[in-house]
Amino acid sequence: MTSRTCLRSFLIASTVVSAAACADDPAGAGAGRVAGTARYHDAATEHDGSPHEAAAPAPGTATLVLEVRGTGALDGVDPSCAADAASGQFRARYAADAALDDGGAYAAALLAADGRVETLGGCAVPSLTVAAITDVVVRAELDATTARCDAYCAAQARASAEAECGVEPAAAACRGDAEVQAAATCQTTCTPQDTVIVAEASLAAGLVGDLDADALRAAAVGDLTVALTFDHVE
Repeated sequence: MTSRTCLRSFLIASTVVSAAACADDPAGAGAGRVAGTARYHDAATEHDGSPHEAAAPAPGTATLVLEVRGTGALDGVDPSCAADAASGQFRARYAADAALDDGGAYAAALLAADGRVETLGGCAVPSLTVAAITDVVVRAELDATTARCDAYCAAQARASAEAECGVEPAAAACRGDAEVQAAATCQTTCTPQDTVIVAEASLAAGLVGDLDADALRAAAVGDLTVALTFDHVE
């Protein structure tokens, strides 16, 4: 099978997203790739009003899931999932490990073996005819280690204090006090071992082009560049 997607750029909720994959897939394996920058939600300014660069997660690994949703004809679904099949809604989910470098960049390869086409209720879809792609979502999770919680909470505190006190240099004392309080509050919610730090980005459906069932099963979604902001814990 030959699949093509074309270069597009979008500005979505202050997140720049682009895709580039206008060449044929010579191997037919359809491996996709998601890469870009990873940052914590952070203040935009220093206490003196000068620009502040958002903190990046330390080098390591994040769990990344790309989910492509759409509508179509779902055949061969287990009878216990008949209602799901009748809805005509499906999702293709691809899970991968994303490698984070020391500059805040990440990359994850999406392989067919890591994907699954299913109903929204989680039942496998043996046969699919795609009518339309409706949603594309990227989600990344960082295990909440003590070091990551410290970095995440410090960034969250800076952002919260900036929003509360303002960006003028005269607000420096207010920001300092507010950061201490916000960081302490954050530490009560970011607890190692049972928490993950999450980033999510919703992409325009047209970003991945026109995908048929074969392309979805082969993870032939092209090369996606997504800026991820880790902004909450779960």
